[in-house]
Amino acid sequence: MAAGYGQDTSCLDGLSTARIVSGRTALAESIYRRLTTPRGTLFGGEEESAYGLDLSGYIGAVGTVVSGAALPAMVESELLKDERISAAVVSVTFSVDLDGTTSFRIQITVTPADSSGNFALTLAASDVTVSIIGGIPS
Repeated sequence: MAAGYGQDTSCLDGLSTARIVSGRTALAESIYRRLTTPRGTLFGGEEESAYGLDLSGYIGAVGTVVSGAALPAMVESELLKDERISAAVVSVTFSVDLDGTTSFRIQITVTPADSSGNFALTLAASDVTVSIIGGIPS
């Protein structure tokens, strides 16, 4: 694998054409996009058709207990499709808010394929939204 992670236009919840990211920030943003893209929605070939894990859609479809139990393995499997990642350790916790909304906290420790060292990324997810709440490395 070539050194580095390339560069891309910053794109979390919306495209930021004025901001280019590279390095570990580009990798972290690509992880976020991978976990918020419904599978089969990218145009292209076989690889693109297997891209993505729509966290909100999955959580909304199967419920709290099933999501909490299945998500760690599903997220790890999805992330390991990226050649820039050699390992990912995922833990999921959830809580129910006073209004009955279930919120998931997904903590991911990423081991990049290069020697840049591990980094942590934490996401908050529900059946409506996914957001990064900690860990975009620089």
